[in-house]
Amino acid sequence: MTTDFDIVIPGHYFCDVIFTHMHDFPILGGEIYSEGVQVVPGGGALNTAIGLNRLSIKAGWAGVLGTDFFSQYVSNYIQREKLNTGLVQHLEVPLQRVTVALSYPTDRAFITYAEKPPEIIELTKYALENARFRHLHFSGLVIHEELPELLKVCKQKGISTSMECQHRDDTLDTPLVRSILSNVDIFMPNAIEARRITQSETLTQAIDVLSQIVGGVVVKNGAEGAIAQFGTTNYYARPYTVTPIDTTGAGDVFNAGFLAAYLQNHPIKTCLRWGNYCGSQSTLGYGASNAPTSIPEEV
Repeated sequence: MTTDFDIVIPGHYFCDVIFTHMHDFPILGGEIYSEGVQVVPGGGALNTAIGLNRLSIKAGWAGVLGTDFFSQYVSNYIQREKLNTGLVQHLEVPLQRVTVALSYPTDRAFITYAEKPPEIIELTKYALENARFRHLHFSGLVIHEELPELLKVCKQKGISTSMECQHRDDTLDTPLVRSILSNVDIFMPNAIEARRITQSETLTQAIDVLSQIVGGVVVKNGAEGAIAQFGTTNYYARPYTVTPIDTTGAGDVFNAGFLAAYLQNHPIKTCLRWGNYCGSQSTLGYGASNAPTSIPEEV
């Protein structure tokens, strides 16, 4: 049965266990106590899908869950969120993907265990075969030799595309990276990622390089706000001032805000404002989904 969505986000889940309010760092042979603990779903694709769903966008997460405790927790969570699970595949084996985070006021430490799910390219093909949608979003820089042709298929079907960056060491010197980005409609790195992938000294130089490859460039710049360039037109939106307690997944929720406005045909500056607001609000809880996702009151 084919399902209709506004947007589909293929990607892998994580279950995040976050310990908070600790006064020391653990040492071998020792034990410390935290004053709080949170368990939340994680992973860029799932964070963005949940955010979009809360903004009343019909979002589909194309992901995979197993029979293990962590998969079951995420499954129960997204059911409570009323996220459409039409593109979620269930394996008859465990698929444990869990991160334990020690969250301190100025930094965090992580330990992760992740069993390997199907590749994102396979999740994307599954979505194209089993759903109708008008936008496809990747929550990180996906580098696969089949992707340029798959993106061209999306264009032929009238499906627009966007792609996050996340931390990757790959640069535009790699022909496949350049080919993939040239077939994406919107590229959405943060400022550090934009400079790294273009090997530029300044953000202005990085945006200039990217805008010669991608029609729309959206850059998250933390406390400096957000910048975009579509064609030859530049846009800027101020940040929202908050006192964050955890920035995990804030970029994913920014993407949800931006894309929610974009899919409703709002001006790019409004899209940036929605992104900034949603991203800032996500930092008021531990994990990307522990604070409400909403749009700015002035919109």
